Amino acid sequence: MRRFAGPFFLVVGLLGTPACVAQFAAGITGGTWEGIWGVGTQPAAMLLHQDRAEINVFRLGADVHNSFLELRSEGVGLFGFNNRVTANTSTDQVTALGTSDRAVMVDLRVMGPSFACRLGKHDALAFTTQVRTSFVALDLDRIARKFGVDTLHIEPGRTRRLDDITARAAAASWLEFGPTYGHSFKLGQKIRLHTGATLKYAMGIVGSSIHLEPPVLSGLNDSVQTITGVDLDYAIAIPEKVQPTGQGWNGDAGFVLEFLRRDSIRSVRSYWLRIGAAVTDIGSITFNRNARIHRIRQGATTVEELNALRINTVDQLDTALSSLLLNDPNASRIGTSFKIGLPAALHASVDISPWGAWALRFEVVRSLRSAPAALSTRDQVSIVPRYETRLLCIAFPITFDRYGNAGIGLCMRLSSFMIGSDRIGGLFGLNDVTGADVYFGAKVRLRSRH
Repeated sequence: MRRFAGPFFLVVGLLGTPACVAQFAAGITGGTWEGIWGVGTQPAAMLLHQDRAEINVFRLGADVHNSFLELRSEGVGLFGFNNRVTANTSTDQVTALGTSDRAVMVDLRVMGPSFACRLGKHDALAFTTQVRTSFVALDLDRIARKFGVDTLHIEPGRTRRLDDITARAAAASWLEFGPTYGHSFKLGQKIRLHTGATLKYAMGIVGSSIHLEPPVLSGLNDSVQTITGVDLDYAIAIPEKVQPTGQGWNGDAGFVLEFLRRDSIRSVRSYWLRIGAAVTDIGSITFNRNARIHRIRQGATTVEELNALRINTVDQLDTALSSLLLNDPNASRIGTSFKIGLPAALHASVDISPWGAWALRFEVVRSLRSAPAALSTRDQVSIVPRYETRLLCIAFPITFDRYGNAGIGLCMRLSSFMIGSDRIGGLFGLNDVTGADVYFGAKVRLRSRH
């Protein structure tokens, strides 16, 4: 199987190479002084503290996740895994082609020069810059089921549909920047409604997508096996020098309903309950510079020719696959512009502060888009207890994805410096590992005079 499917998934690998937005960072999300760090998942976050202004020094987050392979824990102890990897591919979890959302995802976000400031008591304005890349691949259930199988052979006179080499994938890297505006409404003596919206210009750096339908493998005789009915769509945009490959717009919007304590001035924390919701990354990027779109219909080749195919760089894709499957190096190209939707998601949260510096947060993240037409985020539920003062915050995020994979994390903030991971528990054998993430950052805060 590896030998046979290798050239096809070399295509997936090449298209996904540039992809590498820690999309959640549950341990820091919702902190009282998260501020400008949180506008990416909740634009109203910059209104949830009393700092007069904030300047971002840096923030970086990286997240890698899959729904197929697990590194199994073998008891409590640092790195206590005994090198045991299993494929989570039971029959009831392997769904029909085109309906599976079990995925492999890689996500990276770097926040650059950014700031936020208060405009009076009820308004705030921020300007953020970020470099982001994201990759998602779906329909890989059957590949995981064949994990460890080295070759694929079919008897003469037999045919079968190759569901195990089907894939849907999308990847993009882009720079985005723009303003966030927020306004607070006083709904009662102790009730506030904080709202925020962001509009960002998105500059495409790299974009790609692939959609491979299952072809048919036939055994003609002992030495000849053919692959027919290959339906493959792929698009890619690679920059030349430092020129952008596309452009588009992105936007976020959200609100937080806040219930204040009776004595919010003397209390360590001014609120006892916050209920919030937001929709993020609702835009798209059109890649139209140095971009290529290819479509192959009813392509055909032999297993021997496929094994002999060599693709060393992305530039070779234009002619190599078309020559192999259509016997014409230029037959597959159909256009020079394509669009990729950004990873839109819905966020809903409840943050409770029962007493003192203690708080408990519940959050749900639901992806709204899917590959290959768009990027997507990881669906997730999190429960985050935390202890927080103005100088110090310690949080213990517990996260679950839709397949029951759990993660235990730790996040710490000292003044304006933050570091954390939502899945640090795997290092100590406390849970099975289906991915890894880390995030850290620093900022300068200018306090209010009152």
